Amino acid sequence: MKKYSKIVCALLIFLLLFSLSGCKNKQQNKPQKKPQTSQKTELPKELSKIEEDIEKIIKEVQKIKEKTQTAQNAQKDKKDEKKEKDKNKSKQITQKTPEEKSWEQVDKLTKDIHINWNSLNPIAVKAGAKLNLINSMSAAINDFTITTNKKSKIDVLISANNVYKYIPDLEDLFQTETPTDIKRLKFYAQDISFKSEVQKWDEVSKDIIDMNSVWKTLKPKLPKEAKNSADKFEAGLSELEKAVKSQNKVLIKIKADVLLQDIKSLEKTSKPKK
Repeated sequence: MKKYSKIVCALLIFLLLFSLSGCKNKQQNKPQKKPQTSQKTELPKELSKIEEDIEKIIKEVQKIKEKTQTAQNAQKDKKDEKKEKDKNKSKQITQKTPEEKSWEQVDKLTKDIHINWNSLNPIAVKAGAKLNLINSMSAAINDFTITTNKKSKIDVLISANNVYKYIPDLEDLFQTETPTDIKRLKFYAQDISFKSEVQKWDEVSKDIIDMNSVWKTLKPKLPKEAKNSADKFEAGLSELEKAVKSQNKVLIKIKADVLLQDIKSLEKTSKPKK
């Protein structure tokens, strides 16, 4: 009897162990759920539009600036002709000058920036934008708007670029085709070009330091297809740095314009092939 009981107990223990082993194997065979990772959403159209409008404003104001300079030079040789035109001025129908039309375009684009920022603001917050970034962008847009009313061309260029400064910070919250540091390089190149005209040399010198810092971070991340563009940019940055040390406004503008073209090339070659 005792022998029989021992056999039964042994069978029960064996069956229990077998059952536990089967459950364990089933659990191991079950597909493991992958931990959910937060994926960045697509770049909002409002952010792309703000960037596009800022670029248009900078081009438009640069055009006004160049035309104003050309007109001032021409007036020196045409004083008599101007006097004759003034006599007949009352007979002519008043028309808007090209400069007035350009400023109207700037005003329209500025209004569009406010509209798109109001829509983008909550989207950026939802994507993880810190309060400091939201406040900085809002302040930059407001400062730019106030500056445009004064119609000071160089001040408008500087303040428009100050809005552009926060574009890459906002783009960091979303999916982008190219590294956002490329746009930071663009901001610094434009800032150097504009601020050298009003001889803000301390700020210009700081821009060069910051630009070099961004480049050191960006360069190792670039694809091999961007090597030629990267080499050109690096040479151009060195040239701009020398020009900044010379504090020659004409030379700095030329070197900065060339570097901006190199940045365009860098952005193009950094895009993934489709």
